[in-house]
Amino acid sequence: MVEKREKTSVYDAGENISGYAIVSPPAFAERVIVSYAEELTAANCLDYGSAGGDRQIQKDEFLAAGPGRELSPVFTWHGFRYFEVSNNADALACAVVHADTPRTSAFECDNLNLAWLADAYIRTQLSNMHAGVPSDCPHRERLGYTGDGQLCCEAAMLMLDCRRFYRKWLGDIADCQDPETGHVQHTAPLMGGGGGPGGWGGAVVEVPWRYYRQYGDKDVLKDFFPRMLKYLDYLESRSEDGLVIREEEGGWCLGDWCTPSPMKLPEPFVNTYFYIKYLRAVSEAAGILGARPDGDLLEERAARCCRALTNAYFSPHTHSFIGGVQGADAFGLDIGLGDEHTFLNLARKYAGLGMFDTGIFGTKILIRVLFDMGAPELAASLLAGDKKVSYGRMRAAGATTLWENWNGEGSHSHPMFGAPSVFLFSRLLGIRQKEGSCGWEHAVVLPFLPSFLQRMSGHVTTPRGTVSVDCRREDGRVRATAAVSAGMDAVFAFEGEEVALRPGENVFYINK
Repeated sequence: MVEKREKTSVYDAGENISGYAIVSPPAFAERVIVSYAEELTAANCLDYGSAGGDRQIQKDEFLAAGPGRELSPVFTWHGFRYFEVSNNADALACAVVHADTPRTSAFECDNLNLAWLADAYIRTQLSNMHAGVPSDCPHRERLGYTGDGQLCCEAAMLMLDCRRFYRKWLGDIADCQDPETGHVQHTAPLMGGGGGPGGWGGAVVEVPWRYYRQYGDKDVLKDFFPRMLKYLDYLESRSEDGLVIREEEGGWCLGDWCTPSPMKLPEPFVNTYFYIKYLRAVSEAAGILGARPDGDLLEERAARCCRALTNAYFSPHTHSFIGGVQGADAFGLDIGLGDEHTFLNLARKYAGLGMFDTGIFGTKILIRVLFDMGAPELAASLLAGDKKVSYGRMRAAGATTLWENWNGEGSHSHPMFGAPSVFLFSRLLGIRQKEGSCGWEHAVVLPFLPSFLQRMSGHVTTPRGTVSVDCRREDGRVRATAAVSAGMDAVFAFEGEEVALRPGENVFYINK
């Protein structure tokens, strides 16, 4: 209990959840009201601002409630941490409600911010998994935004058992594609909402592609391949001179979203980046499905768009895209563009900045590029940082779930900025699939222990078994222990060498 007043009491559930309170009146009450919010005011009153404001208050009302009766809703849930109960009713418990998607992963280390990020993402994602729809937030909108959903699906599929959940949502995405134009709506199921042609509609490519990679379900890839082609034709129809410049009439045509400062990235730059990514992914899918002529055509389109993007936005004098603002160089590098100086510009900028200036898409792209192109220490330090625009700032403010905006405005249960948490597993613990593997046919363990960590450990349970990793510093070396389930094909990789992993524990000492 936070505070008891004459007829009402305010409670703290301890963390931000989706669910409801179970209450009981000590005597007959004509009406018992339970109100919910994510935050409190300085006077310990419910602050409804982050969940829709005073005109959209989450509450349960119970009429003619008898003494001792347990009261709770049946057909709804709320997103909250704090709740207020009227008429002196007692709070008995809080029920946590979300889809049955058990956690299949764990991450632990001696840096509080990194450990918090893994747990906060899971808690936020679960709070937004209901009825087979990954929502943006569990209160204000509750919409299955295709942008948020495609961005986080890689992390969710790796860290949770959600195969059936995403199979259902794939059906919603398919239902929300215009069969004539190929346009994919910004929410699935369609309930309105803003977005853009690349980062949102691309769910029709990204989600089935990630589903295939995680679960090895070739039927999903086959079923969605015609839809992918139709969507790519839609993006082509919204392009001029190789750049995606528009979407449906009246649409927002967003590029990136929720940058900590006013948006400077041109929308055509971001949407053409996504177009190129999807062209290459669908080309790869064409090869898997034996549709190579389609793949060749898509590669030609991608090459044309790369030339257009470079001509429009890359400066050979500064060696950067759009001056490197808001992760622009990471976008370019992620699709193989730029020159030998572009990555140096990127690394130099963020080493000096020490925090993010990116939106929901740019943040994940930035971290992936830094890890994969030679600056893993910098990538890890950004994830662990605690400056003004960082995950550490959220933790320091007492957050138990991820915010919609870096500055704390808006919802406090939005999973979209949690997408980079996947790299705690695939790049720090180093648990990933080999290139070209699907359904975890071939796993590889390639750990990276940043200099500011003394230890880290965790596991991922894949469709073929569990991979566990423990790394710790001992006597000037790193002791790395990798354990895999029997029957898994997995190797430990370091500095170009690979060692086959046997079932059970395998111990390696790394002299750095």
